[in-house]
Amino acid sequence: MLAAIMGHDEPLRIFICGRLALIRGDRLVPESAFPARQGRRLWAYLVLHRAQPVGRGDLATAVWGDEAPDGWDSALNALVSRLRRTLQPVTGAGGPAIAGDTGRYELRLPADVVVDFERARAALHRTDVLMRQGDAAGALAEARVATEIAARPFLPGEDGAWVEGQRQLLHAVQLHALEYTVEAELARGHADTAEREAEQLLALDPLHEGSHRLLMRALAARGNGSGVWRALTECRRVLAAEGLSPARQTEALARELTGQGTAGSDPATT
Repeated sequence: MLAAIMGHDEPLRIFICGRLALIRGDRLVPESAFPARQGRRLWAYLVLHRAQPVGRGDLATAVWGDEAPDGWDSALNALVSRLRRTLQPVTGAGGPAIAGDTGRYELRLPADVVVDFERARAALHRTDVLMRQGDAAGALAEARVATEIAARPFLPGEDGAWVEGQRQLLHAVQLHALEYTVEAELARGHADTAEREAEQLLALDPLHEGSHRLLMRALAARGNGSGVWRALTECRRVLAAEGLSPARQTEALARELTGQGTAGSDPATT
C-alpha cells in the first residue's frame, strides 16, 4: 500500500532522446532541473553505459571533451553530487543511484526501468520478429514506436565523438524502422501509405538504394508503372551525382514490377 501511495508501483521512465526527463508515477525530473550542460552530458553518458562501471577519466572526457578543467577530478565529484541531488525526486526506494568506487562510477537503475533509447532498439528487434511471423499489424506498431523515439534529437547543441556516435545509431534505427513500416504497409495492402513512408525514408537518406526499391514497390502496388520508371530515373540521378550507378537488383526490380522482363527498351531512358 505504501509503495502505491508513493508511486513506486509505477516503472521508472528515463528519456534521453529529445528532452531529458525522469518520470515515476506523478514525480518528474525535467531537463531544466539538470545541472547545466555538463550535468546533461554526464547523465546521458551514464544511462547509455549503465551496463558496467565507467572510469572517471572516461566520464571526464564525456563531459568536457578535450577541454577538461584543471582539477577535473574534484569538478567531477562536485558534478556527480549535484546530479544526485537532481535525481532525489525519483530516487526513493528502488530508484536510480550513482554509486562511486575507486576510480569509477556506476549508474544503478531498478529492474522495471524503461529507457527510451533501449525501448527504440527493442522495438526494432521486435518488429523484425513480428514481420518474420507474418504479423504486419503488430510489426507496424513496434516500428512506429522505434521511429518516433529515434527521430528525437540527442543532446542538441552538443558535440563530441560519443554524441555523434549516438546520433548515428539513432539515425540507423529510424531508417530501419521506416523500412519495416513500408514493408508492413505493403503487406497490409496500404500502398498509398507505403508510398508516403518510402518518400519520407528517401528524404532521410537519398543514397540508400534499398529505399528507392521500396518506393518502386509501393508505386507498383498502386498500379503506377510509369511512377516506377520515374523512381528508377531519380535513383540513377541521385547515385550518378556521387559517381555511382544502381545495382542490377534495382534495375531488374523495375522491369519485374512493370512486366518488362529482361528484354525490351528501358522506359526510364526513352
